[in-house]
Amino acid sequence: MSSRVAGGPSPAGGGPVPYLAPALRTVLLRAAEGATLRQIAKELRVSEVTARGYSARMQDALGACTLAHAVHRAHQLGMLDDLPKPGPPLLPPGYLEVLRLIAAGLSNSGIAATLGRPEYTVMDQVRRIRARLGARDRSHAVALAMAAGLLSVEDVLQSRVPPSCAHSA
Repeated sequence: MSSRVAGGPSPAGGGPVPYLAPALRTVLLRAAEGATLRQIAKELRVSEVTARGYSARMQDALGACTLAHAVHRAHQLGMLDDLPKPGPPLLPPGYLEVLRLIAAGLSNSGIAATLGRPEYTVMDQVRRIRARLGARDRSHAVALAMAAGLLSVEDVLQSRVPPSCAHSA
């Protein structure tokens, strides 16, 4: 399973695209999708040690020092362009309402009062929203939701915000 370099530059202009044997390409693709080496080994029906060896050879072929770096290099070389793009994360309707109220500027206690839920429930929902979106904080969650199309300005304006919390336009 030696790695040979295919002729010609990559579509992304990052240099020649290395040839990867099917097992090495599988390791790369599944790693790019977020699978662990244990999961990849199970799918390939090989031991974890063998999967780790495949990973090391794939990293060498790409000139990378870690698996994450190999995925990055593969993206630069255009090798992962055919991977399906993930859609926006799915959020239950109740979480979307909480997200709208966060975007409208309400605190956890304000959201709890507006929705008639206990504050600890809202705190848990905010934590779960952030986790699903991969957000660092509440404002990052709103930014990511807007970018993914989960939330629009109209959604925020139509939220059930009490008059004392509403901002004039």
